[in-house]
Amino acid sequence: MLSHEKMFQASAGLLAAVDTNGHFRALNPTWERILGWSLDELKSRPFIEFVHPSDREITLAEVARLLQGDTVERFDNRYLCKDGSYRWLAWTARVDTGDEPSEQLIYASAIDVTSDRERPSQLDPTLQDAKVYEKLFRVSVGLLVTLNSNGYFLHANPAWGRLLGWSPDEMTAKPFIEFVHPDDREATAAEAAALFEGKMTIRFDNRYQCKDGTYKWLAWTAYLDPNEDEATRLVYGTAHDVTPYKELLGEFERTLARLRDTMEAMSTPFIPITERIVVMPLVGQMDTDRIHQVMTVALEGVQSTHAQVVILDVTGLRDLDTLVARALLDTAKALQLLGTKTILTGIRPSLAQTLVGLGLDLGSIITKGTLQSAIASALKNEVSSGKPKPF
Repeated sequence: MLSHEKMFQASAGLLAAVDTNGHFRALNPTWERILGWSLDELKSRPFIEFVHPSDREITLAEVARLLQGDTVERFDNRYLCKDGSYRWLAWTARVDTGDEPSEQLIYASAIDVTSDRERPSQLDPTLQDAKVYEKLFRVSVGLLVTLNSNGYFLHANPAWGRLLGWSPDEMTAKPFIEFVHPDDREATAAEAAALFEGKMTIRFDNRYQCKDGTYKWLAWTAYLDPNEDEATRLVYGTAHDVTPYKELLGEFERTLARLRDTMEAMSTPFIPITERIVVMPLVGQMDTDRIHQVMTVALEGVQSTHAQVVILDVTGLRDLDTLVARALLDTAKALQLLGTKTILTGIRPSLAQTLVGLGLDLGSIITKGTLQSAIASALKNEVSSGKPKPF
């Protein structure tokens, strides 16, 4: 009997005997340590007053079962602590039916399972969020992936199959770079390396191969969480298809190039007056590209038409600086090498001063005051001799 008493006192579980009137008759010291009430306080009023109001009905039903001879293998309810909080207790109880009904006691033991009961409630929101994110991951029309430092996708959502034809399993079966267009691999690998070296977010475009061998342009946003363990951290990426926009942009750029070529041709026309005389009216602003264009048009035009006189009319040029003056002289010299004479017309006083100030040899250039006089002079020489003479 003495050993039973010692075990009763030393038990880590809560041990109790309850009479049929609903009062505790015996309690071990663990009650005081778990709930904060003294043993006398717990015995001073019906035990049901310590039970959480929401658990009282089911607790009394379990007591009724016990008094009818049933054994309770596991029953949980909440008990009031002295500080006003509640602890979850898991009960096992029985009644010795051999005793007289008036002397029967409920013998019960309980353990504190508060942490176990609270943990699921703490996890529930997280689990619910995880389920929501999983559904979003599956239904997203955007391409979603995670990338590890070894260069493999660990996760790929079903949108990959809908857009590119690859299943998620196929996307994760080989290094991701193998899906990237060969021309885009170097830049893509550099962006991935930058992420794993500490750059948290990047945005870039590249081409991914479809299962049918074609390619689609993808616009990426990728992110690395620096707070994750460095050994296991992942890059989280999302992409969407921008192929139609890239194709539209390409068509726009091609149209713009054609328009530019047309405008350049219009800005430097090569106008034949006769089979041997052509006029090049220069209009607008001259820059390095335009100067190169003028010389190219003049030389190619002379070569294709076999013209022997080119009239450069600078009346419509806005600025005639040293760069332009030197370019005109260089053009005249280049034409002279092809056996063609150059007439420069429309010279204003500022250009005349510039040409003189350069101290260049003007012997290869014939000048006329107006375009009309230049054409008339060229035609006169062509008519009088059938070929150009020195002017």
